[in-house]
Amino acid sequence: MSASIVRVSATVAALMLSTLLHAAGMAQDEVEPVPVPRTKPEAVPVPVEPPTPRPKPVNAPAQAPQPRVKPGTETVSRPQPPAPVALAEPTPIPMPTQAQLEAGMLPCGEACGEILFKTIDGCLWVQSQSPRPILMQARIDGRLRELQLEGASYEKSTAAPAKDASAYHTRQKDPFQSSSAGIPVYRVRMGEKEACITERGQISQLIAVFSK
Repeated sequence: MSASIVRVSATVAALMLSTLLHAAGMAQDEVEPVPVPRTKPEAVPVPVEPPTPRPKPVNAPAQAPQPRVKPGTETVSRPQPPAPVALAEPTPIPMPTQAQLEAGMLPCGEACGEILFKTIDGCLWVQSQSPRPILMQARIDGRLRELQLEGASYEKSTAAPAKDASAYHTRQKDPFQSSSAGIPVYRVRMGEKEACITERGQISQLIAVFSK
């Protein structure tokens, strides 16, 4: 009888042990958390910028090689004098026609009656008291020269002429009116001061017309 009791007790103990193990396994399954699947983050689109073209390098112009100069043979470049400028010959003024000469006009032009010659400081000057400008041409020693005479102005003649001026406005005394302030005239020197025309006989041809 004791042997059967021992067997029963062993059987019961085995059953209880298996029940406890099963219960422990279930409890363990209930305690373990179920893994939650992770969601992947949404990819943010990145704007793609077009590639910037690279500037091409500018090729510097190739310089010609300079010749080598031996020591002691260097030469200093001196500035060359400017080439002389040839003065253009003025276009001759048309001479009066035969009909004009027959009508009593002077051979040298319609403005010749307004021109006077005066010698001042050893030089020959052309003088006009006409208020109208005059274009005058004179052939001096075979060369044609041109002078532009301004109209005589009373307002301009009030100022004193500049020193060594080759042309200026001035006043001339009126022989018929001693109390007068003078007659306005315009004077032009015939040539430069150092090489001016000194005599009326050097002028072989003369023509003068009103320019305006």
